[in-house]
Amino acid sequence: MGQAESSAENYEKQQQQHQQKQLIPGLPDEIAMDCLVRVPHQFHSNMKLVCKSWKTLIMHPSFYKERRRSGTAEHMVCLIQPLPIPIPSPPQNETQSSKKTPSPPQYGLSIYNATHQTWHRIMGPNANTGHIPMFCQCVPLPAFGKLMLLGGWDPKSLEPVTDVYVLDFIGGFKWKRAASMSVARSFFACGVVGDSMVYVAGGHDNQKNALQSAEVYDVNADEWRVLPPMAEERDECQGFTWEGDSRFWVLSGYSTEAQGRFRSDAECYDPKTGSWSIIEGVWPFPNVSPRGLTTTITISNQNQLWCFLGGQQFKQSSDNNEILWNVLKSVQLPDDINVTSLCVTAIGQGQNQCCINNHPQQQQRIFVMSSSGGRGVLSSSNCGECECECECEGKGAYMLEREIKSKGGSIYKWNHVHTPVAFASFPYSASYIFI
Repeated sequence: MGQAESSAENYEKQQQQHQQKQLIPGLPDEIAMDCLVRVPHQFHSNMKLVCKSWKTLIMHPSFYKERRRSGTAEHMVCLIQPLPIPIPSPPQNETQSSKKTPSPPQYGLSIYNATHQTWHRIMGPNANTGHIPMFCQCVPLPAFGKLMLLGGWDPKSLEPVTDVYVLDFIGGFKWKRAASMSVARSFFACGVVGDSMVYVAGGHDNQKNALQSAEVYDVNADEWRVLPPMAEERDECQGFTWEGDSRFWVLSGYSTEAQGRFRSDAECYDPKTGSWSIIEGVWPFPNVSPRGLTTTITISNQNQLWCFLGGQQFKQSSDNNEILWNVLKSVQLPDDINVTSLCVTAIGQGQNQCCINNHPQQQQRIFVMSSSGGRGVLSSSNCGECECECECEGKGAYMLEREIKSKGGSIYKWNHVHTPVAFASFPYSASYIFI
């Protein structure tokens, strides 16, 4: 009898231990994993608190690979935006009113979840204020599930900084200070080549002098390496890279002596030769900055640079060292988009794909946001584009989608993005991450 009771107790303990090792007690781990990968990313921080096995799972990159494989990963647009200005209380007297001086805008990191069509703001790395450097650049590191913030201005001194911060999306949101750049700069070009090499070039220093200097950051080593300088000074230039291309491109910009007159050429850094080369006739718009107006996409294995300028969207393709503008297709901007100030970024394909004639075809999407300056009001249909019971700016943010026809060819259409007032300010920098 005693042996039977002992065997029963041992069996019960073994069952308890087995259930404790299971991700969800009573379910095979394959089914449990299928459930857990469907939980939206915004709840991952809470999931880590449930048990050790969930924490270990959520913190491992394989969990996010499974989310991508199963089609449950989320498309997130990251935006560097001015924070909403609080309405000041009325002054008690004239003396109090005269002492008040306007303070510079504070910047924050906003995230638009294009999968669930939600907005939220991430507290910055500064524990005291939660703010981030003004005019900093955001650069995605898709292979690591991270986002980098580079340079910009100190919010108090308004001086360019060398600061670099990394936001880890794995397991929630966690900030880390990375190695600083060797040169303090703002309004510079930047881009990611491959999985782990981040390039920066140009911009201006604390004296507003345009820079020729460039450097590259190795994510794995957490180290910066100084590159040979560009041939020309390039302030307010635009950086970009193309899929499958190891080179870094710096588009247009202007010199210290020619502020506001944008160059028509570009420079390209080739890590294989360790040198820069100039490509003429790349930017035929001398009075327009390329910053925020351009984004790169890949269609049918062809690398393209799109420029959103006025009523037309110009596209150009890359062929070795030659880039020529061609109006491949003109896509009319929505009427309520402010064409004088745009910020665009391409949304990766992820699970948004289909097959035509047994060949996979990618759905192309581009997020476009402009400054609109309107004020939202509480209404169930106040913006005319979406039905919402919260304040909605109603203008300024759209998604351009390329839909592939079943018989071949494609069409483009604009879809309005519901934008609460708190997120309606013009973004200085934008990027995309798939997590």
